[in-house]
Amino acid sequence: MTFSTRSRATVAVAAALGVFAVAACQSEEAPGADPTTAALVTSDLAAQSQAPAAPAPVGPTRRISLDDLGYDHGDPNAPVQLIEFSDFGCGYCRRFHEEIWPVLEEEYVATGKVYWKYMPMVLGIFPNATEAAQAGECAGEQGSFREMQDRLFADQSVWKRSDDPMADLTAMAEDLDLDVERWRRCIANGVRDDRIAAGTQLSQQAGVRGTPTFFVLGYAPIPGALPLELFREVLDTAHAAALRGDGPSRGPGGP
Repeated sequence: MTFSTRSRATVAVAAALGVFAVAACQSEEAPGADPTTAALVTSDLAAQSQAPAAPAPVGPTRRISLDDLGYDHGDPNAPVQLIEFSDFGCGYCRRFHEEIWPVLEEEYVATGKVYWKYMPMVLGIFPNATEAAQAGECAGEQGSFREMQDRLFADQSVWKRSDDPMADLTAMAEDLDLDVERWRRCIANGVRDDRIAAGTQLSQQAGVRGTPTFFVLGYAPIPGALPLELFREVLDTAHAAALRGDGPSRGPGGP
């Protein structure tokens, strides 16, 4: 990277860390990062932003396959690869999904610059969030995850405060014209629970303590719902570095 590119990236990541306390839903009990996992998504940028990079793992690095987890948007061969960890119960996740994500999708994902993987997880601090995650995953079984995702965020205040969340979630499934009986069986039988658990476990191994958290692969994590202009700065910097060929490499097994 050139000095100017490094400096701009440093400012962007440092600012991201600075807004974490006010722009992320945080769990105080989340464990620290597992060195092996975190090392896959960090680089020298972390040191430059004074966010310490994870220590290098001892022995061969095991890359975690993400192929069967989460929901993908964009070209898998895009120069920039990003993973978003998100909890349906998080208000900052809702705000990001409704206000920032549509712009980033249009400007970066649809244009082939960024491959975006949305990873549902459960922080364990929001009422009825597990039921919401199940509702999303079981809608995904019918190819309607995104439609349910939109409804879960739009009606977050309804199901979070409900004494009978399944009634509210079922009404959403009906509105989306899902096969409701199949959707109910999926939830009751825990058909997709392993996906939720795996996404949550992966987030814990990577040291995620709040949502949303974003990993631009090869760089320091971005904890929190950044302002749009700051997110553009981060993605533009990563994209420019990738086009020059001096961005972080992605070995086999990554998304």
